[in-house]
Amino acid sequence: MPQVPFSVVNPRRSQYLLTMVLCFFLLPASAAGAQDEAVTAVPGLPSSGSAEAEEGPAVDLSSGHTLLIFPRGDLYPQYTADPHRVGFAIQHLGFSEARIAESGASRIGLKAGGRFGLVRLHPPSRVDRGWQLSIEGGFDAQFDIEHSLDNIGWDGNYGLLLTAAPGRSLALKFAMLHTSSHIGDEYAERTGSQRIGYTRHELAAGVSWAIDERWRAYAEAGWGYDLSNKDLQEPGRIQLGLEFENAKSLWEQRLGWYAAVDTSAMEERNWRVDTSLHIGLVLRSGGRVWRLGIERYDGHPTIGEFFQDDESYIALGLWVDV
Repeated sequence: MPQVPFSVVNPRRSQYLLTMVLCFFLLPASAAGAQDEAVTAVPGLPSSGSAEAEEGPAVDLSSGHTLLIFPRGDLYPQYTADPHRVGFAIQHLGFSEARIAESGASRIGLKAGGRFGLVRLHPPSRVDRGWQLSIEGGFDAQFDIEHSLDNIGWDGNYGLLLTAAPGRSLALKFAMLHTSSHIGDEYAERTGSQRIGYTRHELAAGVSWAIDERWRAYAEAGWGYDLSNKDLQEPGRIQLGLEFENAKSLWEQRLGWYAAVDTSAMEERNWRVDTSLHIGLVLRSGGRVWRLGIERYDGHPTIGEFFQDDESYIALGLWVDV
């Protein structure tokens, strides 16, 4: 990783970046002492009879169903290779094509956030079935190593999600999502760039199909019902993906490996296909999913303010889903 001389880094920026890195490592590790959860039949979903069913307050209803308060996890797994997904991550990005004006080809990517369950209604002894209401929120930013770790920009994301698992292999998602994008102060001061005012409110629906214990496919469509820059933004969005995970197959069944591909296209980009490829190691422990891997990405930046640009990079990263 390229080194930045300490003397050229503004102390205030250094403290800010250090704080973000510490938050990334400390928050996901807060439950490091928790007991490992059982291996699931379907990757990303809680298994029937797992310890998760006993977590949080629960109300047994007359129908025989159980209302679980603040459940851990979700009935609809995160998209592993989605570069815009909410979660914790730190990446070193090396760009073969860096198209954001006056930006460097070597950057740090930081994410902070997660998805948190509010309530889950599930049938008797089947915590992996039923309906769940969740919220998610996150921060997604890039810092330019070649320009004193200037913050190029960041996105704030939040959403309200209703997810369902009617069967062993099928999961559904309905969501109201929000993205608000911003240009970094240092980047704006250095380049004179101004915001285009990228904000998107979206309705989204997704379906996830666990083909077997290792393979999963998904599809999602979104429609932007409130766009802040109507001259540049358009409502349509589609997304497709395929994932493979061989959980707990390495290091005396402590680790596994995974591979995933995510493709997406947006009407505001004339339906140009953006592609993300992942491969690496995966560890499921204490209710967390840790992934150490390599990403190959070709598409628009994760910062919405620059959605009209096309960039390509290879990244080494650590991703954590909470």
